[in-house]
Amino acid sequence: MAKKNLLPLLVTIGDPNGIGPEIAVSLWKMKHSVKRPIALVGDFQVVLSALALKGISKEAVLIETPEEAKKACELGMIPVLSCGVNFKGKIRPEKICKEAGKASIAWVREATKLCLEKRAAAVVTAPLCKESVEKTVPGFQGHTEFIGEMCGDSRPVLCLVHKDWVVAHVSTHVSLREACDRAKKERILKTATLLNDFLIRYKKVKTPCLGIAGLNPHAGEGGLFGTEEIEEIIPAIRELKKKKIKAEGPFPGDVIFPKLRSGAFDGVVAMYHDQGLAPFKLLAMEDGVNYTAGLPIVRTSPDHGTAYDIAGKGKASPSSFLQAIYAA
Repeated sequence: MAKKNLLPLLVTIGDPNGIGPEIAVSLWKMKHSVKRPIALVGDFQVVLSALALKGISKEAVLIETPEEAKKACELGMIPVLSCGVNFKGKIRPEKICKEAGKASIAWVREATKLCLEKRAAAVVTAPLCKESVEKTVPGFQGHTEFIGEMCGDSRPVLCLVHKDWVVAHVSTHVSLREACDRAKKERILKTATLLNDFLIRYKKVKTPCLGIAGLNPHAGEGGLFGTEEIEEIIPAIRELKKKKIKAEGPFPGDVIFPKLRSGAFDGVVAMYHDQGLAPFKLLAMEDGVNYTAGLPIVRTSPDHGTAYDIAGKGKASPSSFLQAIYAA
């Protein structure tokens, strides 16, 4: 039962054509120890379809404000927050759809707004389709950047969190060519500082040890394969050490993650999206969580996408999603 006066967690249900709705409702099928009230943000009919797909008999109830979530949860019902935006299309698993994109990003916008207004404790976002959203939000890059813009930070930091370690990224959803251009001292300092603060505040690590990845093969091999390590990354590490942040590197990408797994580091700064996500998902796909650092609100999500190939089949695992709820 939810404790008195606790603000609710808001869960956006993601792309109606992906696995988001079914993993979101799966929370009510699993044993969990979440004490806060939880409200889904999305289309009521999509939620009902997901409940039927998963064979969940709990009653869903439409609520108008997040404050109503507590009573609904206490009555054993599933609160679905109406934000005035419904999915006007037909649920078609595996389909990229303008209406699905329009609705799914509207739900994210509303949940973020309520968090900024301090009417909700956090937002947990189920996966949406970037291509579908981009049809109505030109230039859309992803949840991380969109929520960052709403919160006044055009350069939020994408972190992947596991029970034993965290990976933070200097750049996120940009081309590899642009990611190389973004591997600058200033960005590295911001990313590493936020990672260090996160480890101290939330992971309760007294003096975190950070591993800093290189950008080029063999971390540049002394300038033979690129000079970014010499010109940007090493100066950033020196600056971190002046700030009393324990940072080591730069290490090649194929070296730093085995070190992380062995316990040599509490967290790693990856220079670009795939450098961090590929090994992280290999090591922690089932219980990894996406956290956006540096925002005035808490936002988490599972570390996977819409999984169109299994959407609508009831096969999607909610494990990462449940961990995102716990993390929030």
